Amino acid sequence: MTEKPRVTVALCGNPNCGKTTLFNLLTGDNQKVGNWPGVTVERKTGRYVKDDTVTIADTPGAYSLSPYALDEQITADYLREQRPDVIINVVDSVNLERNLLLTTQLLETDSAVAVALNMADEAEKLGIEINVDILQQKFGCKFFKISATKNAGVDELMNYCSIKPKKRHKPLSFNLESDRSVQIAERYRYIENALRYAVKKKPSDGKPSLTEKIDKIVLNKWLAFPIFFAVMFVIFYLSIDSVGKLLANGINDGLTPLFKNAVIKLLAHAETPWLTSLAVDGVISGVMSVIGFLPQVMILFGLIAVLEASGYMARVAFITDRLLSRIGLGGRSFVAIILGCGCSVPAITSCRVIKDIRERNATIALTPFTPCSAKLAVISFFTARILNGNAIIAVSFYLVSIVAIIIGGLALKLLSRKRNKYGDAFVMELPAYRMPSAANVTRQMWERGKAFLLKAGTVILASSVVLWTLTNFDFRFQLSDVADSMLAQIGKFVGPIFTPLGFDDGGCGWQYTVAAISGVVAKETVITTLEILLPAGIEHTISPLGAYCFVAYNILTIPCIGAISASFAEQGSWKNGVKTMIFQLAVSYAVTLAIYQTGRLVTARPSAAIIAVTLFTLGCAAVLSVRYLVRRKRCNGVCSNCQHNCK
Repeated sequence: MTEKPRVTVALCGNPNCGKTTLFNLLTGDNQKVGNWPGVTVERKTGRYVKDDTVTIADTPGAYSLSPYALDEQITADYLREQRPDVIINVVDSVNLERNLLLTTQLLETDSAVAVALNMADEAEKLGIEINVDILQQKFGCKFFKISATKNAGVDELMNYCSIKPKKRHKPLSFNLESDRSVQIAERYRYIENALRYAVKKKPSDGKPSLTEKIDKIVLNKWLAFPIFFAVMFVIFYLSIDSVGKLLANGINDGLTPLFKNAVIKLLAHAETPWLTSLAVDGVISGVMSVIGFLPQVMILFGLIAVLEASGYMARVAFITDRLLSRIGLGGRSFVAIILGCGCSVPAITSCRVIKDIRERNATIALTPFTPCSAKLAVISFFTARILNGNAIIAVSFYLVSIVAIIIGGLALKLLSRKRNKYGDAFVMELPAYRMPSAANVTRQMWERGKAFLLKAGTVILASSVVLWTLTNFDFRFQLSDVADSMLAQIGKFVGPIFTPLGFDDGGCGWQYTVAAISGVVAKETVITTLEILLPAGIEHTISPLGAYCFVAYNILTIPCIGAISASFAEQGSWKNGVKTMIFQLAVSYAVTLAIYQTGRLVTARPSAAIIAVTLFTLGCAAVLSVRYLVRRKRCNGVCSNCQHNCK
């Protein structure tokens, strides 16, 4: 029997049109899905779950095949060089006019084109009636109404694409010799004319939509940031202090002792104390210390996935864009920083779409300041064990991260010799709020949990064995007490550097120093190291202020080896990579030093601290007042194009 011909199908469309959701549905893959642009940066491929002779490729979102950004360039190059058999142009049914511009360009490629009118159910709810027959007549290709989130209409679409249809449509007639802006205008006129006949919209009743009502609150210049921090507080409360804490305690207080006792009984007759110690104090203590926070991490990322899918993260990008522009960054930088909440490696990789090299390198240097999933385990560990499980304290680490990004961005802006006057223009569409898909949220939670367990079973396991060895042997490779071990000698030599940061608050400075250094392998190893070096627990080994500073330093210092490798690769120079590491070490040390020394001042001399804060506040108020008066003096307040925003 002859094998069916293999078919290559490329998914193309504007950012945030649902390509990745459709890709996951078609391939059974688990790519990141979010209701905001920037989710897909590189091309991804998979096999169609119902027919393994069909290959599906998910391309980065593109508004045009005449690209301005690298993510659009990836899509344009793929279509030109690989020439897929079929292009599924995924289109947002609610925003047809903007989305169909790309369609007019895809029709000029060598591939057959099928247009998937995604989110057709949402369009119907909004009273938008789309006549598929008229669109097929106007554009000369097949149109299908689908809903990727509900798996509606997708089988009909794929039945058509799987037969490897031949290109039957002809490119639409446009003046290709004219200026690019004229070409775009011509295409939009054609689209507008086609939609005049193909789309009917229910007359508006004049009432604002639900999205508009919500945005009036969450985008308010006075309420936007307080709402953001309130949302993050609720997320951390649920994941770390309440539900997550209950589940984590079940593992730490139930499963871990059970495993330890079982291994002790199993090895009781072996008469090899070192083997029992390796298994119990090394492997089980190290690995289970990380697995114990698996529920908290999964809940946290499930809730963050809800924010992304709902469209709220796009609003956060909007409200932070102006702030980031003051420190030489922009909206694309924010996308990378948010991706860093999951893992710094793909976040750093996403920086390649930033055209301005200065902004790109600055974003690569600053993105690891974002607490990734591994750092969240460290936050959870210390918040639960020393900082009373306080969700506000957990949220404050994000504030520390933001402050570090601002300080670091300003420093890089001042140090940069080459400055781009205009920066890298960033346009982000604010999508309508949508109800998150339970399947997508669950999938992301599972993927985070699986990655966490995989790291616990590989990197953390290996690190636990190495750390136990260094803790129980001296430099002559003879069994020794912990105080005389190789790790202790290394820690005691380096420890004084970290004393000003509060690591030695409880007399265990070298243990905390070694733990911080071990984080270069993987940030979860910080917990593993402390569990091995402090088997009696960390509760009375460091002060709450010292613990807070220890967490802050580990959030901001150089990331894990995987992120370091990505940083070197994306910057294309080992010199830039080394400079980035030195910069991250300097910022983490300076910020942590400021926190610790300020905390000591507040504790020892509260009156002086109150006076200092008051003087600082009055100084800021004076500066802002002078700036306001100067701007008012420049303008009469009635000009139509005020450049100083003084009205």
